Amino acid sequence: MTPAGSLPALPPDRAVAILEGIGEAMIVLDRDYRVTWWNAAAERATGVLKKDVLGERLFHRFPRLEGTAAERALEEVAERREPRSYTGWHFSAASSGTRASDTRPGIYDARLWPLDDGGLLVLCTEVTAREMQRRELEERNRENVELRDFARAMAAMGDAGDLLRLLCTAAMKHLGGTSSIVARDLRNGTGECIAAAGTGHALEGTRFPLEGSLIGRVVATGRPVVLADYASESPYFTEVAADEQLGPIVMTPLVAHGELLGVFGLARRRGRSPFTDADLERLGVFVDHASLAAWKARLVERAESANEAKAAFLASMSHELRTPLTALTGYGELLADEILGPLGKAQMEMVERMRTVTHNLSALVDELMTYSSLEAGKEYARIAPVALRDVVDEALVVVEPLARLKGLDFSVSGIAGLPIVLTDGDKVRQVLVNLLGNAIKFTDRGSVRLDVCCTEHTMRFRVRDTGIGIAPEDHARLFQPFGQLDI
Repeated sequence: MTPAGSLPALPPDRAVAILEGIGEAMIVLDRDYRVTWWNAAAERATGVLKKDVLGERLFHRFPRLEGTAAERALEEVAERREPRSYTGWHFSAASSGTRASDTRPGIYDARLWPLDDGGLLVLCTEVTAREMQRRELEERNRENVELRDFARAMAAMGDAGDLLRLLCTAAMKHLGGTSSIVARDLRNGTGECIAAAGTGHALEGTRFPLEGSLIGRVVATGRPVVLADYASESPYFTEVAADEQLGPIVMTPLVAHGELLGVFGLARRRGRSPFTDADLERLGVFVDHASLAAWKARLVERAESANEAKAAFLASMSHELRTPLTALTGYGELLADEILGPLGKAQMEMVERMRTVTHNLSALVDELMTYSSLEAGKEYARIAPVALRDVVDEALVVVEPLARLKGLDFSVSGIAGLPIVLTDGDKVRQVLVNLLGNAIKFTDRGSVRLDVCCTEHTMRFRVRDTGIGIAPEDHARLFQPFGQLDI
């Protein structure tokens, strides 16, 4: 219906039937805002009968419309004589001055037209369902954003305590709590509060008895406990609840992969509304995210602990091995120098082989010690003036015998006149021994060559061999500790 000029003369019965059959609430006002038409849809929407409103001034019958955006919209159309729309009008007894029992709250979009006689025509379409759907969608989107942010924050944390404190603060913020705690180490009839927020913050770090407590009930049953008003048989927590004015409360297990990691509790102040099913569903998502993150954090903590134990073992074994190796090296030097008497050719070759193996074992022990120091974060470069020629010669003493044993052509270039530089000589020697030793190990025939290139600002060592090489797809494994390729 598009008004143009005055409303048709009423009542012809047919026109009345048509107007009454309109599904939208139809209201006609004269120039003084008196109601001249009020159809059946308007009665249903407002709970006000036509006989009780006809002839009444709109703002006298509905005093709470005065000063609202609805009144301003009507005045604007009456003044400018131009139609307009007004959306999102919330109608209820509170806004109409009508008894609540006589009305049905709703949300309406209104279209307003000026009439030729100076009056106004108002058509109202109920959009309650649409608005509720829109708000529900907005709420879902907001929840999704909150959960995404929460999950990202969890993923960025590696400490279980920090993860659970974040759970406490996030659950309080998004579910209207005043106190939250996480209890863990639930053994021997006691537990420990390891994280808390709000008024429960004072409990963090304390131990408490499980007997009679809601936490103990959750531990025993593995199921959440939800109360509209706090009640506990535990004297400890009864006193805490009285001090904190606890009312509605929920206690839920933190479970990941079938393992109970702890118990999370969220409470509201006494007198606040209880937790709804929607609240509990939302809390469950937060708790599930936190449980998985805490479970992963615990795995990382266990792995780090095992890694520290491994590093400590390697360091201890390396130091223990150094003692007999030092002795073996000394005995080999004595035999090679024929301190204990002359040696035959075959005996001297055997001694040389023994010294070579001892050198190799010493290099391996050095690697173990370096690795364990790196793992413990205690390995440092010890910078000092170093004669590079001496460093290279020390490395060659170890690897040249290996090349001779395999019948390889071993050569060195560029070592004449090497300068004194500031570096960690032991580490440079160790790197050279490793590179050359691997080249010799994986070269069955042909040659191994060390080229040293010295410029004003750069010192470069290049090892070349005729061995099997390393496939491009295996390059990423080069710097993995103790890594070895299949050959």
